[in-house]
Amino acid sequence: MNLQVSYNWLKEYVKIDESVQDFVKEFSLRSQTIDRIHDQKPKFKKVVTAKILEINPHPNADRLRLATVDAGNGQQTVVCGASNIEVGQIVPLALEGGEVIDDQGNTFTIKKAKIRDFESSGMLCSQRELGLGVDHTGIMILPPDTKIGQDLALALGLEDDYLLDIEITSNRSDAMSVVGLARDAAAVLDKKSKITLPQPDLKSVEELPLGVEIKESTLCPRYQAVVMTDVKVGPSPLWMQLRLFQSGMRPINNLVDITNYLILEYGRPMHVFDYDKINGHKIIVRLAKRGEKILALDGKTYELQPHQLLIADEKEPLAIGGVMGGELSAATTETKTIVFECAAFDPVMIRKTARELNLHSDSSDLFEKNLHPETTFVGILRAIELTQQLAGGKVASPIIDIYAKGYKPNRIKFDIASVKRYLGVEVPEVKIKKILEALGFEISGSKVMEVTAPYWRANDVNGEHDLIEEIARTYGYHNLPTRLPSGEIPLEARDHSFDWEDQIKNLLVGLGFNEVYNYSMISAQLLEKISFKPEQCLKIDNPLNEDLVYLRPTLISHLLWDISNNLKNFSTQQIFELSNIYLPTKAKELPEEKQRLTLAMVGDDEIFLAAKGLAELMLKKLGINDYQLMLTDSQCPIWQKGLGLDIKVGKQLIGQVGIINEAITNRFDIDKPVGVVDFDFNSVVQLASTEVSYQDLPEFPAVERDLSLVLDSHVSWGEIKEVLVGIDELVVDSEFISQYQNEEVLGKHKKNYVFRIVFRSNKRTLKSQEVDEIMKKVITRLADNFAAILR
Repeated sequence: MNLQVSYNWLKEYVKIDESVQDFVKEFSLRSQTIDRIHDQKPKFKKVVTAKILEINPHPNADRLRLATVDAGNGQQTVVCGASNIEVGQIVPLALEGGEVIDDQGNTFTIKKAKIRDFESSGMLCSQRELGLGVDHTGIMILPPDTKIGQDLALALGLEDDYLLDIEITSNRSDAMSVVGLARDAAAVLDKKSKITLPQPDLKSVEELPLGVEIKESTLCPRYQAVVMTDVKVGPSPLWMQLRLFQSGMRPINNLVDITNYLILEYGRPMHVFDYDKINGHKIIVRLAKRGEKILALDGKTYELQPHQLLIADEKEPLAIGGVMGGELSAATTETKTIVFECAAFDPVMIRKTARELNLHSDSSDLFEKNLHPETTFVGILRAIELTQQLAGGKVASPIIDIYAKGYKPNRIKFDIASVKRYLGVEVPEVKIKKILEALGFEISGSKVMEVTAPYWRANDVNGEHDLIEEIARTYGYHNLPTRLPSGEIPLEARDHSFDWEDQIKNLLVGLGFNEVYNYSMISAQLLEKISFKPEQCLKIDNPLNEDLVYLRPTLISHLLWDISNNLKNFSTQQIFELSNIYLPTKAKELPEEKQRLTLAMVGDDEIFLAAKGLAELMLKKLGINDYQLMLTDSQCPIWQKGLGLDIKVGKQLIGQVGIINEAITNRFDIDKPVGVVDFDFNSVVQLASTEVSYQDLPEFPAVERDLSLVLDSHVSWGEIKEVLVGIDELVVDSEFISQYQNEEVLGKHKKNYVFRIVFRSNKRTLKSQEVDEIMKKVITRLADNFAAILR
């Protein structure tokens, strides 16, 4: 997770005198990595604060308005198309000759211009035009107490600040905030921390009723809430708006901004409800009912599942627990009384809910990191404090705190002698204690100490090894002794399957094939298109979306999908994929993973022969010569009837080749025959050989004869080839060409085989008469063995 933090904001919590470059170097060595430093010197020039005095419609344009503004040196009129401006607002005004940012991120100069016959002197600016954020939906509205005529850069305090882009490791949820980073900075730099707990006024002006019921304490182990009244909703002060801008958030109003500010400051998600919109003034944390719906703050309606957590009242949902609030219970500009919620949620439940709904937020991203329940009290105290300061709110109830199990701090027995054993360096006991105490740990005893982890580290510090890691990083990994390993360097254990992968891929690319990469996940619809039943495939418990629900049992499906998508641009295609497929095993066991090599070709009518020839060429290149091609089971739905062949070595099936069933290609809107070669890559590699036997080129020419026979449909080519082996010393090879089935022409359960026999002598040129004699022997042998009839 990456967090963008203002350097000046960090310095509000810890006394740092170093330059930003020195700080980044030291902090990256001992804590979290800082990837980049962004100089916050403004990209804009000659932009001042101005007050809108009057707004009139543009007589020549419906969507434009004429805004009269005062920037402290007289009034001027600006043509503006934004819909969010109102009389009395303080806004940024780019003066003539000033510079702002265009849509492509480039600067452009403001000039006096006529827009639909009216002169515009300057320009009112959005966040994006000022380079302060990405929002371009309207003009940036400044707090009402902002002094007019002031240079905007000075008003925002941008002249001497830097934005640090910090990469936070996923186990350090405590460091995913400015306060957390400041704690670490104080420890690693040996500086004085200025972090104190919030000190709000908790005296209640009145006791407004609020009930809280937790029905799912395992999913929500702690829930805190408080009522505040006399709240005045309006813009946030400029300092808070700037903090939000710098971290990529858009200011909305002081209440919403406080909750977003707390995500950045304490890494603590909060939510605010309108008290008067809570039916029965009771909050219930429960599971959703089947089919229950909620209109969320993003303006979309979500249908919920029974395993998803809801924050609800007595009648309807208020929020999706830990993910996003509901629109109907949200605080508005008319809100006077609010409820702050600060809770802890089960991280697995949050992650599954966010993915299932495809609804991710800053809150869900943090809750997924397993925020400790003990951190809620800081969040709610700070929310109360900021609301009192910025919105005039008053506490109107006790802080309701429902804590299922309570808090037991982690106490760890720690032998300081183990530091040297693990790190190879003697760290003085005084130094060890100073490091741990600076990080917030409490220590008692000596030599063998009892160390108590602070609540903000309760999730990731559980044993002696964790403490040693804290000492090592704070002490500095670069200060640990380095030594080259002794002894012989072990030889690499070479996996030769990678060599075959390279050779096969090079071969296929040389033959004009393109390699493709597809997801290992597949949808039910795609499975059904290739005649697979989804319920017989491996289903993913937490799919990313509805198109990635199952693990694919074959590569053919995605290759057909690729061909279909590209067919409008390429009438002929040759593609392949070398990847894993996943097959179910016994319950509670991992799936069986098999590596497959699958090739697909689409083009002319001779595609079957091309696919068969390709399969034989690959087998020859792999050194596999004792294979057989046999007709596949006619019940297999993948292959066109009579145009599918099993590739076997002995009784082992190592692959298949054939034409995809026309019914399947029609489902993919493919109107041409598709030839496929599908190899079990693991079996092929085991049988492959690099041994090459040399033979002299034959001195005498070969004689080839084609033979067409009608025989029973159950007879395979492999059986015929076995009969031909050794029938005569002049028969050197036999090759399958094609087969044909038609009951009306050949009869029931009959098929026609066409194959080629090659004759050669190493001593002389053969005569046709002696070839004819051998052919008669072949026909007689096949007739005796299979009742074959010459056609």
